[in-house]
Parts: sequence; structure tokens; C-alpha cells
Amino acid sequence: MTTLRVPTGAAGVEICSVTPESADDHEKFAIGFRDRLTVTARASEEAGWSGILVPHNLHEVDPWLVSAHLGSVTTSLVPLIALQPAVMPPHTAAACAAAYATLYGRPLDFNLVAGARDDEMRRIGDTLSHDERYDRMRQYGRILRALLNGEEVDESGPYHTYRGYRLEPRPKVLEKCRIFVAGSSPSSLAVAREIADVVVTHPAPFAEWNESFLQPLLAGGYTGGVGIRIGLLCRPDGDEAWRIAQERFPESWLGRQETLLKTQSQNVWSRELARRAVATGRDNDGGAERGTYWLGAFSSGRASAPFLVGDYDEVAGRLAEYVAAGVGHVLLNGGLEEDYPYIREAVARAVVRS
Repeated sequence: MTTLRVPTGAAGVEICSVTPESADDHEKFAIGFRDRLTVTARASEEAGWSGILVPHNLHEVDPWLVSAHLGSVTTSLVPLIALQPAVMPPHTAAACAAAYATLYGRPLDFNLVAGARDDEMRRIGDTLSHDERYDRMRQYGRILRALLNGEEVDESGPYHTYRGYRLEPRPKVLEKCRIFVAGSSPSSLAVAREIADVVVTHPAPFAEWNESFLQPLLAGGYTGGVGIRIGLLCRPDGDEAWRIAQERFPESWLGRQETLLKTQSQNVWSRELARRAVATGRDNDGGAERGTYWLGAFSSGRASAPFLVGDYDEVAGRLAEYVAAGVGHVLLNGGLEEDYPYIREAVARAVVRS
């Protein structure tokens, strides 16, 4: 199995798929969730993807049990497990990672997320503000890193207190675990500079993303990896790609209403994507013609990120801008296993162009 890690200067591009949802209000599935997990995991490994994102919220299947299944049906795929500090203390997360490494001889990657929607967080008694949640994440990530590296933790803080605690047993492969931090707000980026191996964002079109996100991040001293969460829907013929996009992500009244509500979200990336979707409409990214950068999937309510849609060269050309700027991780949003060969071709062309 060859991982798609194509050199781009001194770095590389890693592709991460995403697990299917256990249930979907829009669709009925012919096979059960476990079988769909298996199909997606094996297809991801066959495509050469390096990892698979395992999301977490308060109404989804537990990501640790999902990751355990993924480990049992693959040989090299690394779960990128979403981890909310409100749900699990850092020593428990480190212990679960140690158990996974013991069983499968592989590390886990962690996608630290500050929390779910405010109404969901209130249901579990978490009343911290947006900035306080990132303060908690800072301490959480620092402790988690120390435990994974085999250090003794002796720390007292506003959210966690440990007295001479060390993770045991601790497989050495845990040193390869990486911490991803997703976010676009000043608070999230301040935390990312301190604890992240990779910072991830849902990108605006390249020029705006580069000016408003990447350059301020680098100017602030960040030296880690950069990733983007984005959908890639391409075919040899661009018209065919757009036909598929419109069929998979149809416009609806409910989707439009959800998008309008998101324009007031406390989540910075969700709010900004929603405002752009409302301002530019469904089919383009602000220009006179339909653009490759597309928010129609986001505004349909069936996806949480922008998409690049078109033929191989159109998608590769837009993706190459991000890769040339230093993006080394692409976290796919949505997409079906049937898309993977086409995505692989577009990514390979993007790397050559960058």
C-alpha cells in the first residue's frame, strides 16, 4: 500500500477521508453502519489516504469505538479522532490511545475541538464562553502531549490538576501521535501556535484565505503544518462533475434557513462560510461565472465545508494554490468511495502544479 504523500518541496500532501454518518435524515442506507464503516476505511486505504477523520458530537456514535473498528479492518490507516475537552479528561484520552496502539501497533491523531453548539454544551453543564473553551484546550493539549511523550505531569490549573501522573503502559509509537487544532478565531489560532502539530481551517477562496488566515498565522510565529477541510468533486468532464454536485446537494428551503441561522453562529468559520454563501449565491464564488470554489453543498445543509467542483484541471488549479502556500493536509468533506480515484488524480495534478 502506497500512501499518497507526494513531495511538495520539503513537505508532502496527506489526504484524510471521513467516516460515514451513522444516520442521515436525507438518506436511507442499504447496509448497516458497521459495514459502511468497513467499506469507507478499506477504500480509503486502497486509495492511498493516510488517515480518516472520526467526528464527534453529542448525538453520534462514540468515536473511540468507531476507531477500534477501523483499526481491526485496516493495516495502516490512522484515525484522526475528534476530541472534545468537555467530554473526556486528557489522561483518559491518552490511556485510550495507548490501548489502541497496543492492539494495532499504530498511533492515533487527535483533532481537538472546543465544543459543539452552545445549546448542546449547556445540556451537559458546560457553560464556558468561546474564549474560555480555548483556554481549557490549551491546558488540555499541553497535558495530552506530555503524557503521550512519556513525561510525568505535575500541574495545577483552572481545568485540570495532576500530581506526578504518568501514563502506563505507554507504547513508544504514541510519540508519533499528532495534535490537530481546528479553528479560525483569534483564540483558536493562539492555542494552535502553542500546541498544534497541524492547524486546520475551512478555507475561503485562496486569495482571501491567504490574506486573512495564513499570513497572520505565520506572522504570529506558527511553524507547524497547515490543513484545509474541503470537498473535492471532480470528473474528467466538468459538466458531469457539476451534474453530480447538484444531484447530491440539492437546494432546499430548509438548507437556506439553516444557512441564514449560521450567519449568526459563534463559530467563526461556520459564520463566515454562511455569510459568503448568502452573499454570493449558490453557484459561484463571487465572480460573474460559476466558479470552481462552491458553497452549494454547505448551503444545502448536507456538508460542513466548501467544495471545489469541476474537471481535473479546474479542481487541481484551485487546490494547487493552497498546496503551494504550504497546505500539507487535505481533510475531505463528504465524498463517496466512487470519487476517490478522481480525487487522487486531481490531487496529483495539483502537487505537480504547485
